Amino acid sequence: MDNFNQNQANINLRSTSEVKCSECGSQSFRPIYFFRKLSSFLSPDGNEHLIPLDSLECSKCGNINDEFNPVKNLPSIKQNDKSK
Repeated sequence: MDNFNQNQANINLRSTSEVKCSECGSQSFRPIYFFRKLSSFLSPDGNEHLIPLDSLECSKCGNINDEFNPVKNLPSIKQNDKSK
């Protein structure tokens, strides 16, 4: 932990940029989690697993900026569409 604080002390916050909610402009965020389920067929130990993916949501409006969304660009597996 001390090494992290020493490295962080060398960063001038004026050289960083603000992160704002893409919907309301708030600069306050709270941690959230997405979960992905790993099938027992794909799991190395043969058991089903839940994989937590941490992210952030706006504490004012609940929006999740695209840059914080770990599942936005993941392909979804489409189930057989029975409506056809």
